[in-house]
Amino acid sequence: MTLRKKIALVVYSLGMGGAEKVVSDLSFQFAKQHDVTLILFDTSRMYYPYAGELVDMRSPSKQGFVPRAFNFLERAWQLHGIFRRKQFDTIIGVMEHASFPAILASRKTIAANHCNPARNFSSVDWLFAKWLFPRAKKVVAVSKDGMRIFQERLGLQNLGYLYNPVNLTRIRNLAEEHPAIRLDGQYIVAAGRLCPEKDFANLIDAYAQSQARHSHQLLILGEGKERPALERQVKELGLGQQVRLPGFMPNPYPYIAKAQCLVLSSQHEGFPVILLEALGLGCPIIATDCETGPREIVRHGENGLLVPVADSPALSEAIDRVCLDEAVQACFRQEASPSVAALDIAQVAERWLDV
Repeated sequence: MTLRKKIALVVYSLGMGGAEKVVSDLSFQFAKQHDVTLILFDTSRMYYPYAGELVDMRSPSKQGFVPRAFNFLERAWQLHGIFRRKQFDTIIGVMEHASFPAILASRKTIAANHCNPARNFSSVDWLFAKWLFPRAKKVVAVSKDGMRIFQERLGLQNLGYLYNPVNLTRIRNLAEEHPAIRLDGQYIVAAGRLCPEKDFANLIDAYAQSQARHSHQLLILGEGKERPALERQVKELGLGQQVRLPGFMPNPYPYIAKAQCLVLSSQHEGFPVILLEALGLGCPIIATDCETGPREIVRHGENGLLVPVADSPALSEAIDRVCLDEAVQACFRQEASPSVAALDIAQVAERWLDV
């Protein structure tokens, strides 16, 4: 019989984002057997659903050094009071906005990092990390590379890693829903914010160079500030009939499940859940071998392909290999789902409780 625990998940908000999605999934999984409290600093952006009790600290971020310093101390003080009253067995602070004040409030805090710290940590973040991370119960990176970066920079003794989970049952159910837009014929899919870091411009260039463009459309799901530039690029390359940018889709899984492959063209990542989800749906993947994440997911030549960052000829060749070689396509599809079985949410949630 599983001992019922009191679990706190501390995160800035449940707005759109990979870390927020993981928190949402973990709350539902934990709530099956435990008492879950979700502690948010800002509830104005509630994109993802949650399970358990919600505590709204009403402490959104402030601008300016002095207001931010007081904001940090106020959050730590509020968290200290909540932790003392509720006496949690497990406290998980997700991302640094939440983990830093949570550690100051309680040394029982597990600090969960969901980014590439070499890219995303500011000098102030590193100062706080040097001060607070040694006080945490555990600092958990999202990848082996992320853990290595923390070790090299901070020399922590309380360091580990846990890969992001994927809710296989949920995404497979969602993949059965009717898609919002109709697609005829074969296609390649990509998904993410339309921002420079995702480098969809390189993907469009690679697609334009590929033979697959004659038989496969390119579908890019997402929204962001790069839309005007990407639309100009598509027009200049004469690909208006082949490349589609329909915007953000709340349920991308019907498109991913039926795609010939999913392409991740990013310049850097933390640990991209989209790759896990595609594999869980039996979809082959192509990913740039960027810092942290993809190389720990993609088994090159087995469930997908890795290509150098910002190398459109290499990406174009990979697209043709996956889309036009039926034997490669069949092999990658067969290996896709088994390669992420160990990262199903049920198994990963238990590992969090063992930290």
